[in-house]
Amino acid sequence: MEGFNLKELQSFLNQNEIPKIKGKPKTFLGIAKQPHYENVISNIYAFYFNVNEVHRFKDLFVISLLELIQSDNQQMVTFLDFEVYTEYNVSDQKRIDILLHNDEQAIIIENKVYHHLNNDLEVYYNDVKATNKIGVVLSLYPISNINHSHFINITHLQLQNQVMQNLGNYLLEANDKYVVFLKDFYQNIINLSQPLMNENDFNFYFKNQQKINNLINYEASARQHIENEVKKAYSLLEEQGLNIKLYESKGDLGNKLTYYESTVDKNLMFTIIYGDLLKVNGTLKLIIELKGKALNNKERYKGISLSGIENTSFYNNKNKTYAHFEVKAYKLETSEIRNLGEVIYSKLKDDGFINVFKKLETILEQELNN
Repeated sequence: MEGFNLKELQSFLNQNEIPKIKGKPKTFLGIAKQPHYENVISNIYAFYFNVNEVHRFKDLFVISLLELIQSDNQQMVTFLDFEVYTEYNVSDQKRIDILLHNDEQAIIIENKVYHHLNNDLEVYYNDVKATNKIGVVLSLYPISNINHSHFINITHLQLQNQVMQNLGNYLLEANDKYVVFLKDFYQNIINLSQPLMNENDFNFYFKNQQKINNLINYEASARQHIENEVKKAYSLLEEQGLNIKLYESKGDLGNKLTYYESTVDKNLMFTIIYGDLLKVNGTLKLIIELKGKALNNKERYKGISLSGIENTSFYNNKNKTYAHFEVKAYKLETSEIRNLGEVIYSKLKDDGFINVFKKLETILEQELNN
């Protein structure tokens, strides 16, 4: 492939262990695409801070918070009989994210995820009426300078770790469903608090950026070669008189699969799935697929098969949109992937796909002419 120094790339691969980026476990908030919304996270905190809620964790969250407050040399040892508020209104149309409050005490919580701390903490503190009160800025990362003497900084992960440390004392009476929810929320906080790549992984990329980009381009060229070979297989089939046209998928499927659609009936096609061939242990899948009206009266196809044994899953499939009439997967050698066009053509021919395709096409053509 022109433009690539193969010896240099091979040397790079031989001399370096490529870091494996593990990714982060999915959470329910992540699936809902709301993992970082401050109001959503505040509502979850408020639920667990409420000692009378159905989770039956009682004072787990407030005790954990108080332990962290005390470790910062603040004077608040106990906190009982309090109400939990979210979006609590104060002066100048400002709102406190979470407020824990009773007649004598208050914990003012400003919840920060990605936003900067630019809130008027003085208004928050002065507008909350209590003899003993403390402010907490909950943040993803430590904040070194909070411009208010009565506010301290606690990270979300510090609070969650403290909760998890104390959890064992509450599990016996806790509602199991909300234990699962809590563990998922904890994972969501971990996901937000920790970067996807550690410093060494990140530095490795920038140190070897050009070589890595060359490898990425090399992989793209290999994929383009495979796509060209899939088109070559189509041309070979067309040259043999098969009534098909090439239909390339769009979007995410565009470099994973291609259809050879019957020109006699568009509801009959070969589906060539090749997207995994560049992966370790990747396979090529060859499929005869029927869709739409071709799925009506399946009994007319009885007796047609690759192996003499009918594909029962096709006849039992209730999907009215599409169904696989025949499917075979192939683990290919590197040399076969390089000559993929001829391999696809040979397997379609030698394994009976073309013969089955023509029989189905004849049945569908007769149906169209009647």
